[in-house]
Amino acid sequence: MEQGPKRSPVHPGFVAAGLAFLVLAVYWQVRDFGFLNYDDTEYVTRNRWVLGGLTWDGVAWAFSGFRVANWHPLTWISHMLDVQAFGPDPGAHHLVSVAFHAANTVLLFVLLRRTTGATWRSAIVAALFGLHPLHVESVAWVSERKDVLSTFFLLLALLSWVEFARGRRWAYLASLGSVALGLLAKPMVVTAPFLLLLLDAWPLGRMGPSREDSRGRSLLALTVEKTPFLLLAAAASTVTWLAQSAGGGASAVSPIALWPRVANALVSCVRYPVLAAWPEGLASFYPHPATIRPGTPLLPALGALAILVLVTAWVVRERRSRPYLAWGWLWYLGTLAPVIGVLQVGGQAMADRYTYVPLIGLFVAFVWGLADVAAARRIPQPIASAVAVVVIAACAVASWRQAAYWRDSLTLHRRSLDVTASNWKAAQGLCDAFLELRRYGEALAACDEAIRFLPTFPEAWQTKGVVLARMGEPARAIPHFQRALQLRPGYLNAQKNLGAALGNLGEYRQAALCFEAALRIQPDDAEAWEYLAIALARDGDPEGSRAARSRLRALDPARADALRTRIGD
Repeated sequence: MEQGPKRSPVHPGFVAAGLAFLVLAVYWQVRDFGFLNYDDTEYVTRNRWVLGGLTWDGVAWAFSGFRVANWHPLTWISHMLDVQAFGPDPGAHHLVSVAFHAANTVLLFVLLRRTTGATWRSAIVAALFGLHPLHVESVAWVSERKDVLSTFFLLLALLSWVEFARGRRWAYLASLGSVALGLLAKPMVVTAPFLLLLLDAWPLGRMGPSREDSRGRSLLALTVEKTPFLLLAAAASTVTWLAQSAGGGASAVSPIALWPRVANALVSCVRYPVLAAWPEGLASFYPHPATIRPGTPLLPALGALAILVLVTAWVVRERRSRPYLAWGWLWYLGTLAPVIGVLQVGGQAMADRYTYVPLIGLFVAFVWGLADVAAARRIPQPIASAVAVVVIAACAVASWRQAAYWRDSLTLHRRSLDVTASNWKAAQGLCDAFLELRRYGEALAACDEAIRFLPTFPEAWQTKGVVLARMGEPARAIPHFQRALQLRPGYLNAQKNLGAALGNLGEYRQAALCFEAALRIQPDDAEAWEYLAIALARDGDPEGSRAARSRLRALDPARADALRTRIGD
């Protein structure tokens, strides 16, 4: 194990408390933030299972299937617990995420200090993690609870592994259990076996040189030691792929060919460190270049590849004298691999939330490297400390400003449109925000903008149809719902809204067919069963309507009772 500089006179407990205080000070503003129309509806505000609080039925639902193109039951349960404890108050939900982020910041400090003995280097890395603006998305967005929650268990797993490496055999099961819990919160934790190997190499020093007398600590032996972790990661990867394929995530927006995906992945690997150094123009969504313009420029991808190769070669060359460089770089690349976009999920080129764990590696390499340079050049301690304070303060101010953009949907999407080009996702989100405020003219303009940016974007067509329907023009809305279904067969909301529009025109039989198609997509959708019961009743099929209401009662008794008063027996 590498030993850091001489022990700090400040008790580490005070350092940990100071780190937590800084995180809370920057993010305390989120207590006044609301929920967003950006996934928060699916995760909380329109999710009856979550709004019902923590119940056995809700827990069973969380484990029973794929939701929002994912399988992360522990994340669902955490949202249920929030509702159980605080009700639907968005401020409380935000503060719970902040509490997890503060805990992660402290855990990172404890992990680094326990393994390196370097108190202040560990504290600076933890401060950068806790206060960097690239991490705002993971903290200030309720739907990204899965980020802070899964990382909490990942860090506990790494800390437990340190105890195991020091001879406490029980800690192996503690580490394995923590990884399992992390995977139940978000599949990003699939990189845990790789991170355990990195810890073995540095700073734990369990990976010996490849000599005959050190086979017990060979890479192969240490990898075999991680077999249960690897099996968990493989199972989680399989489940995630099935969930995203079933939910449309793996093919959302439009098919993106292999070369544009590879090119974007290479460029993003270089772009993230640039944003970490200069976090300007951060957005909630970055459109994939292949969705907004034809062709893929070759030069940026080749340039990014050259940079990645050169940096990798350099850190490998320096691995003996400065092992933290290779450790940090490999941590960054390894934890970024699941979300870099070679296997494209969605239409984003990159996302701030994807840096939540990867940047830890870059921060370690940066802080340890600068500290060694300062020591070699005999830079006075007060000057080095002042530089660290300035950098951390700059991060805190930038994060405070960035968090403010997540206050509400209008602010968030307008900001993204201001700092990105042809942002079809942000334009559609702006349309949703105007729709919620009943500002229909502005909503139509925003949807038209989204369609202009990306004509194959089904959400924009679907949302424009909703706006027209709300304006009392169901006949004009129908072609938009149909277009959304052409672009994405199995689009649940478009199918239900098409049925509602047909019902408003008196086409009850056709409406019923649409709701039946919606129920083939999502058999337990209570709203679709309600609308089907209404359509069948008005089409003169009371038996079919009663059967639909019977199914509705099993799913949502309160909704069934309300419907009974509307259409009778």
